[in-house]
Amino acid sequence: MDDDQSDAKMRRVHALNSRGDVPPRTLDDIHAVLEEHARQIETLTAANKVLEGRNAALEERCKALDRKSESLERSCDKLEARCNSLERSIQVLKNDVSWSYSAPDVPRDHWIEQGHDEDYADNVDWCIERIKGNAETIRSEGENVYCSCLDYEDQLAIMHDDALLPHYKELADAIQLSNGIQNIVIDNVELGPSALSILCPAMEGKVTNIFVQCVTFPAEQVAECYEIITTSIRRNHALEKLIWRNNRIPSDEQADQLIDSAIDNLSIKMLFLDNCFNQESANGCRALASLLTCGRPFKTLNFSRNGLSGIDDVAAALATNPKLKNLWIHDNQLNDRDAELIAQALKQNDKSASVAPG
Repeated sequence: MDDDQSDAKMRRVHALNSRGDVPPRTLDDIHAVLEEHARQIETLTAANKVLEGRNAALEERCKALDRKSESLERSCDKLEARCNSLERSIQVLKNDVSWSYSAPDVPRDHWIEQGHDEDYADNVDWCIERIKGNAETIRSEGENVYCSCLDYEDQLAIMHDDALLPHYKELADAIQLSNGIQNIVIDNVELGPSALSILCPAMEGKVTNIFVQCVTFPAEQVAECYEIITTSIRRNHALEKLIWRNNRIPSDEQADQLIDSAIDNLSIKMLFLDNCFNQESANGCRALASLLTCGRPFKTLNFSRNGLSGIDDVAAALATNPKLKNLWIHDNQLNDRDAELIAQALKQNDKSASVAPG
C-alpha cells in the first residue's frame, strides 16, 4: 500500500508538462525551494525593518534640523530687527548732536481751515504739547517710560493730518534712542500710513506693552495701514503684551495678517483682541481657532465682546491641548450648546487651561 502511494506521488511529480517534458524536480526539491523562499522573505523582512529604523532616525534628524533651522531663522529675524533699529538710532544721533524739540508749531488757523471747530483746535494743541512733553521725558529718563501722549480716551478724536507728522517724528526719534519703553497707549486717534511708517518702526525692539484702542485708519488706506502694523508687530521682539481693543477688523484678510504676525512673534505672551470682530466682516471664531492650533504657547488670549457663537471649531481646537494658560471669552453670544462644547473640550484637555466664558 505504501509503495502504491509513493508511486502515485512520483507519477504526479513527473507528470508531463504542456510541452511533453518531464520536470526533473521531486517533492523534496519543491520543499527546499519553498524553504529558501521563506528564508529570503525573512531576510527581506529583517532588512526592511532595518531600513524602517534608519528612515525613522533620518526623519527625526530632519525634524531636529527643521527645528534648528526655525530657531536660526528666528535668531536671524531678531538680529535683523536689532540691526535695523541700530541703524535708525545712528541716523537719529547724526542729526541730534545737540538735540532740542524742533517740530514746528501748527498755527491754530490750520485746524479751522481744515473744517474743525475751536474745541478741536484746543484739543490738538494740547495733544502736541503732550507729545513734546513725552519726547523730552523719554530722552531724559531713557528707559521704562510710560508713553501716554497718544492716549485721547474721553477726548475729541485726533484725526490724521500731515501737520502732525513732524511731532510724531520727534516722539519716534525719542523712542528709538531709548533703552526701552514699558508701555505705550494709542487711543482715539486716526493714523494714516505716513504716521504709522514713522511710529511703528521706532517701537520695534523697544516697546514691551502696546495698547491700541479706538484707532481708525483712512478708509482708502486700511490695507496699507494693516500691512505696516502687522509687519512691525512681527519684528518687535521686545513686545510681550499686545492689546488691540475696540478696533473693528474690517475683513478676514486683515484678521489673518494680525493673527499671523502675533503667532510669528514668539515674544508675545498675551494677546487681547476684544471687541474687534462682528462675525460679519471678520470671523472671530476662525481667528481664535487659528491661535489655539498654532502650536506655540500663550499666557493669555482675550476674545471677549466679539459676538462669538456656534464655536464648534474653537471647542475642537481647545480639545487639542493648546499651550495656553488663560482664555477669556466673556460677553459673547454663547448658548448652552456652546457652553457644553467648551466643557467637553476641557475634559479632553490635560494642560489645565483656564477658560472664562462669562
